[in-house]
Amino acid sequence: MPSWNFSKNSHDLEHHEANGQGYYNGGYATYDGEVQNGGLSNGKKNTHPYVPTSYNYHNNARPSSESVDLGSDVPEEEEEEREHWGSQWEFILSCIGSCVGIGNVWRFPTLAYENGGGSFFIAYFILLIIIGKPMYYMELALGQFAQRGPVSVWKLNPIGVGIGIGQCVVSLIVAIYYNVVISYCLYYIFASFQAEVPWAKCSEDWFQGIGADPLRCYERSANATNITCLAEDGICETSAEQFYRRAVLGVHLSVLKDVNETREINGTLVDGTFTYALTEPGNIGVIKWDITLCLLLAWIIVFSCIAKGIKTTGKVVYFTATFPYVILIALLCYGCTLPGAYDGIQAFFVPKAWTGKKSIADPEVWRKAAEQMFYSLGISWGGLVMFGSYNKFDHKVHITATAISSLDFATSIISGVVIFSILGQLKLEAGLDDIADVVKGGTGLAFIAYPDALSRLVVPQLWSVLFFIMLFLLGLDSEFVLLETVLTVFYDSFPKSKNYKPLLVFIICASCFLMSLPCVSNAGPFVFQIMDDYGGGMSVLWIAILEIVAIMWIYGVNNFAADLDYMLKLKTSIVLKILWVIIPLLLGLILGVSLYAFEAPHAESSLGSIYYPDYVGGIGNFLIVIVVAQVPFWGLVMMIFYYFSPSRRLQDVFEPTPDWGPGDSKYVKDYKISNRHDSLSSRCSRIVSGVSQFLRCRKR
Repeated sequence: MPSWNFSKNSHDLEHHEANGQGYYNGGYATYDGEVQNGGLSNGKKNTHPYVPTSYNYHNNARPSSESVDLGSDVPEEEEEEREHWGSQWEFILSCIGSCVGIGNVWRFPTLAYENGGGSFFIAYFILLIIIGKPMYYMELALGQFAQRGPVSVWKLNPIGVGIGIGQCVVSLIVAIYYNVVISYCLYYIFASFQAEVPWAKCSEDWFQGIGADPLRCYERSANATNITCLAEDGICETSAEQFYRRAVLGVHLSVLKDVNETREINGTLVDGTFTYALTEPGNIGVIKWDITLCLLLAWIIVFSCIAKGIKTTGKVVYFTATFPYVILIALLCYGCTLPGAYDGIQAFFVPKAWTGKKSIADPEVWRKAAEQMFYSLGISWGGLVMFGSYNKFDHKVHITATAISSLDFATSIISGVVIFSILGQLKLEAGLDDIADVVKGGTGLAFIAYPDALSRLVVPQLWSVLFFIMLFLLGLDSEFVLLETVLTVFYDSFPKSKNYKPLLVFIICASCFLMSLPCVSNAGPFVFQIMDDYGGGMSVLWIAILEIVAIMWIYGVNNFAADLDYMLKLKTSIVLKILWVIIPLLLGLILGVSLYAFEAPHAESSLGSIYYPDYVGGIGNFLIVIVVAQVPFWGLVMMIFYYFSPSRRLQDVFEPTPDWGPGDSKYVKDYKISNRHDSLSSRCSRIVSGVSQFLRCRKR
């Protein structure tokens, strides 16, 4: 009986007797006996060089991936089996619900409206094809392959664990203010149960003494061609706009300050009086109790739906992901028949100019299109990785990813056509020259233009209730994803927390509710905009660049493609590989040019532009920093850990961990046998060798 030489505790040993060689926790154990020509004396040739045990021990060297034991049995103590979707349809509908949300009905038309209409649409379509679809597929497939959440999936590249944490932070930030939009939907639902929808008239008392401004408010009618009002400055607002800004938001009670100064606007210095909001830090006005109750109800509903995990949410999405399409298609048919609809739809698809501000040549338009693409598809938020992790290992995720990302784009188009057709009608009725003069942007585009159109329908109360239920359900699905992403990190990092799901969900929902209260104050719309522009916008672009660099450049595009080829039993297209490699360069170009031409965000209303003091921009930048800084911070932590670990080398922080592979234990052994991945060091060595050889040839 041959004996073994151990460099560490014998109970850690895993051995492969066919090669006469064992591996355990980074070290070798070898048979006693003569070694000939790098092999064993029994005549079986060993393809690996002989490394003495003492060398391994003192130098903490890790063996190559080929030395990992492939023949040992799976340990008796298996990890707890991961939850899976009840059916493939639950996964598909959940993905649809996460992508097709209020962002399609509210945010996409709003950004198109504010960024040149057709110019934004063209930029969005191009970015969707070359960046959106490849990244959407990448994230779903990554989660499905590893069967892990957005943080623990970084076993493929430990240096990038901060990317997963950053994704969870940005998901949490957006979850805080996203539910505020859902609370607006609930407010409109309750307001619709009246003899007449309140926003159809300029009432002196809509609710609790809050009424319209009689000097500015006017009511739309089918025969209105010339709009007049009594305001000295001649600025008029529709009853729907006044209802939203005064009754719902209470923004007319916020503290504003007029300042005489010189500002740079669109690259030109302008002298004048400018209005500022949030001039006094901490003074956000009164918390509106009616919207607060709607917000509380929204959080209670969210808690009820996700308290028991995906087994509950998977059932809820059968209704929440399908019903909105019924209403949206009905509105599409109605909108396209309106007089003036053609002008509005044309403004959505056809750019007014190819150069200058708000054109296809404006880098800010491309940045906004990229942000909306990530926002709508849910890329780089961690939710797609989380959804994919609950899939069966052999699910044909490439088909699902293509179908859902296409459906998301189609929904954005439908929403854009609906709202721009309504804007075209409003432009015709008001006798305006430009569709951009119909209503100002922001969240109000959906909560002003849509209600205005709904108030003209037969039985407007019914249509209003159905429409805002649709918006509510769309938002609910997206809120599920944001919170489940955060919860999955807890479940993966602390498995015992699964036993306390309702308590953990309650703590997170209650905390988010309290943190969202500033968004329902009189100055809430301004707080909301800062969180949306910075926390839910630019920070996602940074995370996306770092994520795909870590996967496609450090882990390796060929290694990643090989993993997917093994899982799906297909060959990854060379075009897809090329796109994966160049995406960081494209995003970096968009981000760099946009930062160079960056202008601080400001709010728009019928009364003019409202700006923010410098400290507000500092808060916005802080929201970006707390997301992006997770990457270098946790990268440094992992490097320190690997440096002082006795069984690891510092360079191993850039390599997959020994247990990286399929999350389904049935495929682990076969995967290790059939897949040999290049390490980063070996790829770098080949590059250096190739460069050296090229230089020698040049000298000759």
